[in-house]
Amino acid sequence: MVVNEPEARQAYEEALRACGISYEVAQGFRELLRMTIDGAYNGLLIDLLTLIRSSKEEKTIAYDCINFYPTLRLKWDSRLKCISFSPLEQGVAPGAEGALTYFMERRCKSFSARSLRRFNRKDRYLSLVLTGENGAAAGVKTFTVNISQGGAFIHTTDPHRNGDRVSLTVPDPSVGSVEAVVCWSIPWGGCSSIPGIGVMFDGLTDEQGAWLQQVSAG
Repeated sequence: MVVNEPEARQAYEEALRACGISYEVAQGFRELLRMTIDGAYNGLLIDLLTLIRSSKEEKTIAYDCINFYPTLRLKWDSRLKCISFSPLEQGVAPGAEGALTYFMERRCKSFSARSLRRFNRKDRYLSLVLTGENGAAAGVKTFTVNISQGGAFIHTTDPHRNGDRVSLTVPDPSVGSVEAVVCWSIPWGGCSSIPGIGVMFDGLTDEQGAWLQQVSAG
């Protein structure tokens, strides 16, 4: 969990203890980077205010981690004394404890605990066809905004939920279809950023891994 503000940290910790979820706390994203390289984790909880107030360098670290781990973004409302979640994550289960339990059971348990392989993101505009789960949004022509060996940020205005599986098809037929899982998203009109989805690659073949290493290093 990444949170800097003491009141928010206390509220999150109380909710996590009530759910019986084991956790460790980083006060910033540089500390998170050290923790994820040295230790193995099933997922991340990120305080939105900590993310917003972080430096450009810290945001780069944050999105590298978000591209790699299942992530739940949350916010402490000091006036109402309650925990809220980003719009796409709100309503999956009633109450803060319900949302945290849902996140743990549905997304973290199936993600084996692992350390962050330090992949540097590169701005790469690669053409691809994005296909959603069960054929949803089939044949959407789009492109990557940035990419690493572990994941990518892909421009799209179509809605996707965290945990959705997608397939990415590039013009090079030798690469085949690259499978990925949606880790986070920026909706159209949600902020002054390119709308799209952050994905983590899943089940790569040796050939796809070599191709990603080449395109992310070039």
